[in-house]
Amino acid sequence: MTCLDESSRDGLQSTATSTTLISSAVPTTASTAEKLDAPATLPDGCTLGPILGKTSRGMISLSKSSEEAVEEHEEVRVIWVDFPPGSQENPFFFSKRRKLGIMAVALFFANITAFETSSYSIGIPSMKRDLGATDLQAAAGISLYGWGFAIGPLAIAPLTEEFGRYWMYIISIFTYTLCHLSHGVGKNIGSILVGRFLLGITGCVGATVVSGSVSDLYPPHKRGIPMALFTLSVVLGPGLGAAVMCWAEADSRLEWRWIVWIQMIILAVYWPITLLILRETRAPVLLRRKAKKLRDERGMQDGGRYTARSEVDKEPFWTAMRKSLSRPILFVTMEPVVTFFAIWGALVWGVFFIQIAGLPYVFKTIYGFGTTAAGSTYWAIVIGTVIGYFLNYFQDALYKRNVGRIGVEARLYAPCAAGIVFAIGCVIFGLTSVPNVHWIGPCIGIAIILAAAFTIYQTCFIYLSECYGSHASSAVAGMSFLRILVGSSFAMFTNQLFDAMTPRWGLFMIGCIALLLAPIPFIAFFKGPWIRERSPYSKILMAEERKRIEAEGLMEGSDDLESRMEHMEGESVMEDDRLRDEREHPRRLQSNHRKDVHRQGQ
Repeated sequence: MTCLDESSRDGLQSTATSTTLISSAVPTTASTAEKLDAPATLPDGCTLGPILGKTSRGMISLSKSSEEAVEEHEEVRVIWVDFPPGSQENPFFFSKRRKLGIMAVALFFANITAFETSSYSIGIPSMKRDLGATDLQAAAGISLYGWGFAIGPLAIAPLTEEFGRYWMYIISIFTYTLCHLSHGVGKNIGSILVGRFLLGITGCVGATVVSGSVSDLYPPHKRGIPMALFTLSVVLGPGLGAAVMCWAEADSRLEWRWIVWIQMIILAVYWPITLLILRETRAPVLLRRKAKKLRDERGMQDGGRYTARSEVDKEPFWTAMRKSLSRPILFVTMEPVVTFFAIWGALVWGVFFIQIAGLPYVFKTIYGFGTTAAGSTYWAIVIGTVIGYFLNYFQDALYKRNVGRIGVEARLYAPCAAGIVFAIGCVIFGLTSVPNVHWIGPCIGIAIILAAAFTIYQTCFIYLSECYGSHASSAVAGMSFLRILVGSSFAMFTNQLFDAMTPRWGLFMIGCIALLLAPIPFIAFFKGPWIRERSPYSKILMAEERKRIEAEGLMEGSDDLESRMEHMEGESVMEDDRLRDEREHPRRLQSNHRKDVHRQGQ
């Protein structure tokens, strides 16, 4: 789990390599240079590049040697297409108004997809009565929705990395809206469950791709608050869903079907707004479009072919699709950073789904609450989430104060405490869920759980985003796959757990398990550099992200220090690897040294 096999490593590194190609260029001969002289000026952001091979399919190929380029390919000089420094073409430099508009639209989608998790839960009693469904069948609708969120990103998130985020949002929101029809007009529990799964598949963009949009729009040192707002939207949704829709379930003229129709009406109004406000934010996609436009307008008249770096050695579509589909699984199985947080997040999300499915059980069975009163207890989720959001400001201050000293592990101060507080909240929720204790006791436990869960959830996203940069969506998809697949499954056996052990001892047991997993952030805090040393893909992408930001002049103050510290850490790791190779493979090292000398001579 701490290292990739050779074929997997090659597949992973091929994506990162395509964006850093200048150092591998084919040497320019004098005769070729005379034929392909560049003009005195190029469009802003464009720079003269090396001579590369052009394949029979018209694709630019990075040749291994100049001889290979002459023999197998037509030579062509490339002109690299980049954003001009400080240009508002670059998503990092979009105007504040545009950034706020994009974030507002994206965060609303994240919120409403989470909202529908618990709005379904509060409508279960009337749905069971109308369709004759069992407790297990009805609860399966919660789990299937979560499973759609787990499986969907395996295809959707990598596609956005390749083709952009705008159309993925537009198509996803449109299909998500239509999928409510299956749920709203369903005549049996089977059609309802199919509709719930399709809603999860189409709505997972709200939980996965939005974090990638944050990475597109904000450099690492500015992602703290935007990522906190994203987490707030996702975690707040389930609390609001039941708390707001309990009135519809309590009204015999509305009940569960009108819960579905109300949500569909909101989405039907929201979708045209997305067409007007959303913009593409993925930099490689924007640069490919810019390069194509320059090729169409100017051709080869400027002495070269306008090319975005991501276009070089571009793989055939289905090959890229196969690798993209497998990448999240590789992340969660072979990247220890992703694996550790996925396991931890699975338990946290399991407790979260137990609350979504089990709050009506606890407050109706133990305290005799009606539908509206039981739905109102979901406000404890909202309160806990808001507390967690404001606690994030303290974590953000700690990060800025300590990032120069310890690096990205400065993100983990609050999660170290949150892991312990989360376990305490589970114990409080469980031990107070008895008739002789006031109902406010379980609500306090719920609020504590959610305040801690917010911090943990926030950490999973922002920590992985910083480790994996422009490929954050794939890392998050891999982590979310395990976290949501396992966590949402808890909803199906919540009632059985409470029947067998009572809420008191069932939640106490879960609190003890949470306490056993609490050391995970401490391990990441103290052993983060050691873990990243054995995480090759993380190293590649963090270096890539750092170069991109330094090129735009965005590293200032403490972030310069952070960059230098990470650079020194990377050099130390490389030196350790070199010494280890020297001990274990002296002949291979000598051969590599001769190749380096020969390359420098050229």
